[in-house]
Amino acid sequence: MTSRVTPAALPSEVSRHAVIATSSGVLGLACIGMFFYGLGNILAGPNASTYPHRLSWILQCVGPLLVAIAVTLHIDHLSYRIGRSAVVLIIGGAFLQGVAVTPFVFVPTAFLQAAWFNWYYGVFGSSMVVLGLGLASVALHKGKQIEGGLAQIGDVGDTDPHDVTVHASFLSLLTGSVGLVLNGLGTLQQISSPEATREAWVLQVLGMLLVAVGIASHVTHLRNRIGLAPVGVAIVGSFLMGLACLPYAVDPHTYTSSTWGQTYWNVWGAGAVCGSIAVGLVIVRKRSVEADSPTS
Repeated sequence: MTSRVTPAALPSEVSRHAVIATSSGVLGLACIGMFFYGLGNILAGPNASTYPHRLSWILQCVGPLLVAIAVTLHIDHLSYRIGRSAVVLIIGGAFLQGVAVTPFVFVPTAFLQAAWFNWYYGVFGSSMVVLGLGLASVALHKGKQIEGGLAQIGDVGDTDPHDVTVHASFLSLLTGSVGLVLNGLGTLQQISSPEATREAWVLQVLGMLLVAVGIASHVTHLRNRIGLAPVGVAIVGSFLMGLACLPYAVDPHTYTSSTWGQTYWNVWGAGAVCGSIAVGLVIVRKRSVEADSPTS
């Protein structure tokens, strides 16, 4: 996100002088949160045949909660940009991901109990659906802004392009939203049946691939705002998260394989670490732009 620029500014000037509005502290907190979550998943890999140890669960719990806190700290600006309801849903989705693993922080062996296993898949699946609804809410917010702009044209014959604060296209937002919801619905199907069906795993694969497509479809604008490197890494991260579920989509019976179990945890975790790296690159970009800014 950037400060406003005059309509007459050249594209090169926009990309060179636009300042990312989010503070380095907030971005840093989100970066650490994503890294903790990814590392927690990677540490779970060696124990795929039994249950992840406490440190793994602590990182998987604290990571999403740090992301939720980071978004909360930036709530006023984000509410202006994408709408209060969208921000609340995004915070809620991240918070639920932390809550999903909280019981295992205290009793790691609870992961072997059917009731808590169902809790995990139920809450985690719900968190993905809530995040998807958050993106859908952003699209709704953009639609209302465009509608308001059209009404303004009817009233005074002109409109301010800055009245539309959501830069992402409807295609990007809805693709990402549908992807997260599909992933969540696939995860919810694992309640009472962890192995689930091929359909459940296909939904999870397709969901994360759609998220990657959503980011890629917005690459031109994102490249100018935050740089190409973080966008590329974020796309790779989403792709890896979809890839993690692929073996089970091909053959759900491989769910009982410790080898594929470790692969799942490691690849999903690597995808989250990619998200952390992407945010870290945004911080580097922000500092570079601020250092080159005439007002710095």
